Amino acid sequence: DKSQGNKLTAVAYDQDDYLEACVEMIVIDELPFTFVEKKGFNRFCTRVCPLFKVPSRRKLVTNFLRMYDAQKKELIKILKAYRVCLTTDTWTSVQNINYMVLTAHFVDVDWKMHKRVINFCVIQNHQGATIGRLIESCLLQWEIERVLTITVDNASANKSALEWLISKMNKSEGYKPVLGGKYMHVRCTAHITNLIVGHGLKRLQKSVLAIRNVVKYVRSSPNRLDSFRKAVERVKLPLKGLVCLDVPTRWNSTYLMLEAALKFKKAFVRMEEDEDQLYLGYFKEPEEEYDEEGNLIPSTNKRNRVGPPAKSDWEKAEIFVDLLRVFYDVTLRVSASLHPTVHTTFHDVVTMEKNINSLFLEPEIATGSDTEKVLTDMAANMRSRFLKYYGSFQDLNHLVIIGLVLDARFKLRNYTHSLKEEGLDDFDVQHRTDEIKSLLMALYDEYAPTVDGGRHMRRHPSPTSSSSTITSSRSNPRKGVRGQLLNNWKKVVQESDEAVMVHEVDQYLNAPLEFVDDEEEDFDILCWWKINGPKFPVMAAIARDVLAIQTSTVASESSFSTGGRVIDAFRSSLTPKSVEGLICMQNWLLGDDIAQVVDEEPSIENTEFYEQAEL
Repeated sequence: DKSQGNKLTAVAYDQDDYLEACVEMIVIDELPFTFVEKKGFNRFCTRVCPLFKVPSRRKLVTNFLRMYDAQKKELIKILKAYRVCLTTDTWTSVQNINYMVLTAHFVDVDWKMHKRVINFCVIQNHQGATIGRLIESCLLQWEIERVLTITVDNASANKSALEWLISKMNKSEGYKPVLGGKYMHVRCTAHITNLIVGHGLKRLQKSVLAIRNVVKYVRSSPNRLDSFRKAVERVKLPLKGLVCLDVPTRWNSTYLMLEAALKFKKAFVRMEEDEDQLYLGYFKEPEEEYDEEGNLIPSTNKRNRVGPPAKSDWEKAEIFVDLLRVFYDVTLRVSASLHPTVHTTFHDVVTMEKNINSLFLEPEIATGSDTEKVLTDMAANMRSRFLKYYGSFQDLNHLVIIGLVLDARFKLRNYTHSLKEEGLDDFDVQHRTDEIKSLLMALYDEYAPTVDGGRHMRRHPSPTSSSSTITSSRSNPRKGVRGQLLNNWKKVVQESDEAVMVHEVDQYLNAPLEFVDDEEEDFDILCWWKINGPKFPVMAAIARDVLAIQTSTVASESSFSTGGRVIDAFRSSLTPKSVEGLICMQNWLLGDDIAQVVDEEPSIENTEFYEQAEL
């Protein structure tokens, strides 16, 4: 119907193009290669596009491997233009094969953040030397020479792996580690949070188990669910949503279970008060046992189920849920991989510490109740773990603090303020502030030669304070009357109290802070640097790399979820190369386009082109 603007368009038939689209469908939707041989798919293709010759499984695999190799070569070229931050982790498949994943993170020239899974390869064991050698092999294969950080969990093997790798990088001419790789090792904040909370949960095992059992009761049969709903109606609670059961080995799911159960606390109490025989009889049954993965195992235990929850159990759960909410939010925040998190991590660590300390009651207001004693012991356990991994923030990678400094809302002033809030004396506050300022200066010196042809390199050393002044007129004498006028003015400025900051770091740190009235998550730090980067070119180059630092390994761990679906019980015959290709290529196809680094050097051809266009 031409009146509606519709028109026919002739499209040339291209078997190769359709075949590539078929491969992409298999990869993106995690379909088996045998899918193309199924009757339903062949019938669909016959009706939609009779000309399309449905490929055999063998031809599909051949084209898939060809496309994977071609896209890999293209990505290798693109990554050469960037300094990357890596995350890595290991996993064992249903084939009982150990895999290691390596994910590259970077911010492109258009200030968009990207992640690319670059390896999903077999690893013989989880020893430090083996992990280090495999990472080195992957970097050589991908021709990656510039690595800023590598984020790993807290396993001792990972620490020794990175020590080995950094040592090899410093001895090689091919790699260019920043500041000798001193700050390359970043520990996973999500993993540390898991250890801290897990240590605290041990003191609440009985209370959590009692609440877990009432949740199991509700979800164990339709009759029990019906009795629970009647109790909810009797106490006049809105029946919005239901209780959810946790995985005992995952504290974040335990938090969600406790949070949901507390909403129906009155209903559970009412069921106990009404002496609901179906409800009370459930707790006379033997307790169930679970393995480390949360799977039910045969039990020889003859003890009855723990529960129903007493008043003290609910009180402990309420306090613990308030505490866990902070750790849950931190875990969600640091687990993001498509927008920066490094600039908020310092505040996350401080928040965790303050919430742990809040559980310690002042002696004058303590009542000595059993609930208080349990929570105090729990807080002591959590604080011991916190101090083990973070100490007095000295064990926090200093590049994480640089991430805070690169946030225009906070800068170095916020770090100084936070140290004072922690109760440090003036000497320690000044010493630590100067330490971060010196690190920022060292990063500037490392980056300046590579930005704009090195024209921002310092011509003279700048002090750590912000009192940098203009260069002496004798070092740059001007001739003529105009030159004399400028030299005279320079002398007046130098003799006055005013100081002109010539160093870019001082200019950035002393510029006004960026106040934002909206929520913290609404501040787009990449957008800020995209707009303000031209004013601070070297600082912008530092920011582009530092803001790509990952403070958790979740980006790599998410590949294992894909791996678990790709290598299921029905596809366990896939070779390691096919597995790697499927997982990597899916990530590449679903990722946003990467802005290319364009050579903007003027040329005769470009000049002639624009002159002709103006005619």
